[in-house]
Amino acid sequence: MLVQMNRHIATLIAAALLVSAAGCGESLNSYFVYSDQTEALMQEAQNGFPAKDGSKALAGAKQLLDDRFGDPQSLNAWSMLPIDFGGITGRVSETPDTSVIKGLTLQFDEEVSFDEDEALILQFVTGAAARTVVKVDKWSAEEGKATLSDSDTLEAAVVAGDVVVLNGGIVLQHGRGLYMRHCSHCHGTSGDGNGPTAEYLVPRPRDYRQGVFKFTSTNDRAKISRDDLHRVLQNGIPGTYMPSFVPMLNEQDQHAVVEYVRFLTMRGEFEKKIAAELSPDFSKDALASQLEAGDSKDDVRDYLREFLAEDMPDSLEFVSEDLASSWTTADTDEAVITPDISRVPDTPESRRLGRELYLSKGINCADCHGIAGKGDGPQSTIFEKNPVTQELYDSPGLHDVWDNLNQPRDLTRGIYRGGRRPVDLFRRIHAGVKGSRMPSFKILKHEQIWHIVNYVLSIPFEIEPGHAPGVNAPAEATTTASL
Repeated sequence: MLVQMNRHIATLIAAALLVSAAGCGESLNSYFVYSDQTEALMQEAQNGFPAKDGSKALAGAKQLLDDRFGDPQSLNAWSMLPIDFGGITGRVSETPDTSVIKGLTLQFDEEVSFDEDEALILQFVTGAAARTVVKVDKWSAEEGKATLSDSDTLEAAVVAGDVVVLNGGIVLQHGRGLYMRHCSHCHGTSGDGNGPTAEYLVPRPRDYRQGVFKFTSTNDRAKISRDDLHRVLQNGIPGTYMPSFVPMLNEQDQHAVVEYVRFLTMRGEFEKKIAAELSPDFSKDALASQLEAGDSKDDVRDYLREFLAEDMPDSLEFVSEDLASSWTTADTDEAVITPDISRVPDTPESRRLGRELYLSKGINCADCHGIAGKGDGPQSTIFEKNPVTQELYDSPGLHDVWDNLNQPRDLTRGIYRGGRRPVDLFRRIHAGVKGSRMPSFKILKHEQIWHIVNYVLSIPFEIEPGHAPGVNAPAEATTTASL
C-alpha cells in the first residue's frame, strides 16, 4: 500500500489524484479554505517569497499546506501520513532498452489483478520520470508487463528500481466523491463544519481541522481511531443531526469516507501547527507591534526570510513526524481504553455506590450535570472566558474548543451521543469527552467507574436512582471515592 512506502523513498507523491465527483450543490470548482490563524499571518508569511536575484523561492504557510495536500480537484497523497490513499506500490524491474517507452516490466509488492475493462493509471514516484502519470491499456500478470496507452509515451530515462504506484489514490478519490455527496453540506468542503446547512443545526457539525473528536474509544491523549469513525458512520450520533449511513454506504464506501475525513483532519491539524510556528513573530498583530517598537518592515521581512530558509525545515520535520506518529498510535491496541475488570453486576448496591461517587467532592459530577442529572448544575450557569480572547462569552454555560455552547448532558433522557453501551459510558468517564469541559477520570479505579456507569444508566428509569434505603443525603464518599 502507498502508506507502507519507505518515507525516505518519497516524502510526497505529487501526482494528482483527479476527483470528478461533486454533490450537494458543490461544483468542481470547490476549494479548501484556510484557517483564521493562517489568514491572520502577515502576507509574506502566508505567501512566501518568490525567487529573486539568484535566491531560491521560499514557501509560505499556504504553499506548504497546498504542496502536501493539494486542493479538492487535485489531491496530493503525502506518503508520510498513515492514510490508506489506495493503490499498489511497485518498482520497475528491468531498464527499458528503448528511448521511447511503450511498455514496462514491473514488480509489485502484492498480487495485482484487475477487471479487463478497469482503467489503470500508473504514477512514477522516483527517478527521472517522477510525477509523471500514464495510462495502462493492458496488464499481463504472468509477465509482469504493462502496455501503455497509445496516447501516452515515456521519454524520460526509466531505470530498474524506480518506484511506481498503480491506481494510486483510488481510495481517497472515492472517499472525496462520497464526502462531497453526503457530508460536505454540513461539514463543509474543508471539513471546517461550515457547510451550507451548518448554521441551521444545533449542535453545529464537527470542525475536523482541530484534530479533535469528542467520542472515542481511545485514551485521553490519543487521536480518534479508524474503528471509532466507522462506528460514527454506522450508528450516527444520537441527539444530533448526524445520521447512520448504513443504508447509503457499504463497508468499502465507509472505509473510503473514513480515510478522506482523516485526510481533511490531518490537513487542518498540519495547518494549525504551521500557523503556530509562524504566529508569534509573523502574524499581522506581531508585525504591528514590531513596527511600533521601531523595526522597519524590511527588517521583519529579512527575519522571516531567514526563518523560512533556516528554521522552517526543522519545524516541518518535527511537525510532520509528530502528526504521523500520533495518528498511527491511535490505531494501536495500547491506545484503546480496555477495562481491567468486567462490568460489575448492575445491583441496587452498585448503583448506590455509583451515586455516592457521582455526588462526592472528589468527582462532583453534579457540579455540571446537576444533583438529579438534568444537566443543570451550577457550572451550566456561569459565564466562561474565551481561552483565546480572555473575554467572557456572550451566553452563560460551558463551551467547547470550537467555541460552541456545550451544555452538560441531561442524563435523565437516556441519550448518550458517544454510544449507550456500558463500555461506551466507561470510556467517556475514563477519557472524558475530548474538546469539551468533561474531564478525564482515569485516576479512578475501574470498579468505581463501573459503579458510576450502573448509576448513570439507571437515572432515566428510577424516581430516585441509586437512592437505596438508609441513604437520605448526598454522601461525601470519602472512602468509596478515594482517588
